[in-house]
Amino acid sequence: MSDRFVILKRAFIDSLPVLMGYSAMGFAAGVLLSAHSGIDFAGVWAFLTSATSISGALQFMLVDWIAKRTPLLDVALLTFCLNVRYAMYGFSLIDRFKGIGFWKKFYLIWSLTDETYALETECKIPEKKKNIRYCLLLAFFDHSYWMIGVTAGALAGKALPFSNKGIDFAMTALFLVILTDQCREKLNRLPALIGGGAAFVCCLIFGASKMLIPSMILMITIFLACRKILDPAKKEKNA
Repeated sequence: MSDRFVILKRAFIDSLPVLMGYSAMGFAAGVLLSAHSGIDFAGVWAFLTSATSISGALQFMLVDWIAKRTPLLDVALLTFCLNVRYAMYGFSLIDRFKGIGFWKKFYLIWSLTDETYALETECKIPEKKKNIRYCLLLAFFDHSYWMIGVTAGALAGKALPFSNKGIDFAMTALFLVILTDQCREKLNRLPALIGGGAAFVCCLIFGASKMLIPSMILMITIFLACRKILDPAKKEKNA
């Protein structure tokens, strides 16, 4: 059995949990795009948006943006605030991606998601060439699952025989489950309180319809200012 096939098999098997999540969430996002955005050829747009952007939260928000014709500046600010965390992920992969060629590096950076990053950092293949091949295949599989899910949902959206009411809560429910699981760890409770507090304060000041961008900016500012307190490794070092 060739090394390439072994790496392909390993990347595929490791990506199966992502398949379960991305296909389900992508399908929900596609259904909403087809049913509520008011655009024609929703299947085509679903494929194009999911092929050029792998962001679950933004895919769900896209429906509301299209329906309300949200200004591009607001879209850009929200996109930056929601996805700036990927830049932090990327810092830990600089050495691994160094000297691998522009297009490979570009695809690995562009396709980085929470789930893909988690699996890539768990990869213990010592040889750099094989390690990069694994990361590329993993990113491709995860990207494909998202595209298939969103496109299939958009194609089925208008043909579903039941109401799609409540599907828009799918991403919120996912984040609540993740938050609940994270808060079981004592060290993760302070960031959760900062996030909730920032959202509450901005909701009072700006109103529910305009609080998202200010609350994201406030959260990022507080996290950066308090990074020494929030980082357990730095706290232990200083102690």
